[in-house]
Amino acid sequence: MTVSSEHDLRAVPTGPTVEVDAGRGPAESFAGLRAALAGLRAAGATFTDVPQRGGPEWRELFPAEPCDAPPLAEIALAPSERRLHRESEQVFRVLAAGAAALCHGAVELGRPVVIRGVGETDLASLRGFMRAVEHARLLDGARLVLADPATVRAPLSPVADLRAERARCLTRMGLDVSAAGLAVVTRAAPAVPSIPATGEGRHFAVATAGDADVVDRLAAALVYTRLAFFSANWEGMAAVAATGLSLIDGLPDSRVAELVAAAEAPVGQADAIEFEPAIVRTTADVRAFFHKVLGVQATFRGLQEEALGHFRRMRDDGEDAAGLSPESRAQSHLYSALTLAKRLRRVDEATAELAEGFAAVRERAGEPDSVRRERGWLHNLQALAYFSRRKLRSAFEHEKQALGCIEGLDDASSIHLRVNLFSNLSVLQEKAGKPEQAIRTWNKFTEAAGSSDTAFLKHHAYRAAGLKLLIGDREEAIDDLARSLACAAEFDDDFHETEIRLETGTLLLAEKRREQAAEHFTRARAAAQRLGDPYRSSLALAGLGVARGGPADEGAVARLAGLSLSRPRAAADLAGSAGAPDALLPWPHTKLNRPFDLINFDG
Repeated sequence: MTVSSEHDLRAVPTGPTVEVDAGRGPAESFAGLRAALAGLRAAGATFTDVPQRGGPEWRELFPAEPCDAPPLAEIALAPSERRLHRESEQVFRVLAAGAAALCHGAVELGRPVVIRGVGETDLASLRGFMRAVEHARLLDGARLVLADPATVRAPLSPVADLRAERARCLTRMGLDVSAAGLAVVTRAAPAVPSIPATGEGRHFAVATAGDADVVDRLAAALVYTRLAFFSANWEGMAAVAATGLSLIDGLPDSRVAELVAAAEAPVGQADAIEFEPAIVRTTADVRAFFHKVLGVQATFRGLQEEALGHFRRMRDDGEDAAGLSPESRAQSHLYSALTLAKRLRRVDEATAELAEGFAAVRERAGEPDSVRRERGWLHNLQALAYFSRRKLRSAFEHEKQALGCIEGLDDASSIHLRVNLFSNLSVLQEKAGKPEQAIRTWNKFTEAAGSSDTAFLKHHAYRAAGLKLLIGDREEAIDDLARSLACAAEFDDDFHETEIRLETGTLLLAEKRREQAAEHFTRARAAAQRLGDPYRSSLALAGLGVARGGPADEGAVARLAGLSLSRPRAAADLAGSAGAPDALLPWPHTKLNRPFDLINFDG
């Protein structure tokens, strides 16, 4: 059942309400969302079945509570530093669960929930509230009100000024807010809670403590930036990296090993490979590490020129740059080239950066494994540059050279690269019009480490289905889609279940198997409703009408699509499809990766 979108998010009702304060941050991701849910719980909310269905996600929101579900890092994908890929299935799932709990809590309590401090909360939580505002449109009785949403905290530093991102989030909620219209408030809201809920918060406190030993602060900063990367806390990453840079002057190289040893505490991620401290050997490497952190968060925010500047300063910043390790220097060129090629489409400049990167880690007798691994990453990116120019043979050769660079290596970064290479080789064969070869290469993927887990199999089976469709093997494709779907269902992955069911339903329609198609569309709509996604709910409703052999209920589809905040253009197209929505129903792709548009903002 749906509710009308016609209410002013800022209009505080005159009757009984539940007030919560989300003004927390930026030390910990999810701090504001956690505070809002704690306020609802104190008012009597139990959040129906959300904590049980989303056990791994609930553990991230309330880590002190007992939970026997698997860690979220084992069932959902993280962002990728090495590919400058900001999409995080883990963060999406936490925010989706938090948003669902907020909405169901409002229904349980039977009163509007007034959320204060939305503009002051940590950015991840703000994205969660963005998700909740849309979810509430599909749930009768879920009334959310945002009190003073355009008030924000003063930025902790110039590089951690995320007012533009906050304005975009608020705009995506349907509010008319610009960055210039945000008002900085001065109320006392500590960056770190008195008792941090997570290691992220504890390390932030040490890294920013002015009276702590400089090595302890720098070690905490190294650990914190890794934790914040995985939780999408770009504001905290930037603030702490800037603090780290301010502490380096005067630090002797003799103390670097000490701080790296102190920073090697586990970060709670399976095979955590991002921002690895192992190649940090000198003060110049420490400085390069923090510039890399600043570059990564900048590119995730869409600030590509700023990101490029930080990546280049990894090798050019300060008198001690001559002491930079070959690996750090190669990474400086790698990330500069990746930004140029992938974000700015300046492939010639990217190629020049790569040439300098190869020079930094040219092959030598007795070289460390870490050096040839970096060379492998450079070959991988050189292949991407050739691929962008449709030089598929040259791209293929560089991918093979990259495989040679990591032969016999089993560290986490090499495993990550090997997985990417098998995937890339298969894609190259697909684009070259050789789907049979692409399938054979893709099947080799199952020999890689980690290929037996459910998250891997979900993606592997889905791509296998897409490749089989290219060779006309629809029956096997349907079987592979079913395998991918089973993996999604195993860990209550409503997002991918919705996508796969919608596409399977479309494929079954093409096969004239209308009854089976109707079942998939019905279950896709149920998953989309659990997710609180009006656009995908409307797609499922449209598909169901086609599957049942009659015209879709244009009015119902249009009304449902009109509730979408995350996909307004696609929803408008669907609403205006004039009784022929089947042309807009999704067809299976050859990759399951999707943008998590329900929490993303343009950046």
